[in-house]
Amino acid sequence: MINPPLCRASDPLTSFMAADRVHEFKADHCTRILMALKRMGTAGAEQIAAMTSLDAYQVRKRLPELERAGMVQSHHETRITSTGRHERLWGAV
Repeated sequence: MINPPLCRASDPLTSFMAADRVHEFKADHCTRILMALKRMGTAGAEQIAAMTSLDAYQVRKRLPELERAGMVQSHHETRITSTGRHERLWGAV
């Protein structure tokens, strides 16, 4: 499987530097997210973030990757976030 690029050619140098460091924390984030979903059942990114001490944006970055790997799945249900927007609910496979 080909991994999607972590930054665009037009992104600033700092994005390339950050992409080079993803391997340092990606596995830990994924493990924490999966463990939280196994405990919680179905949850949104904000709920997962609160349980894992990650930021919601960190969780949102990992969820599609985990879905492509067949470890989580998104549900048709949504919940309202703290900002009043809808977010998908996710569950461990």
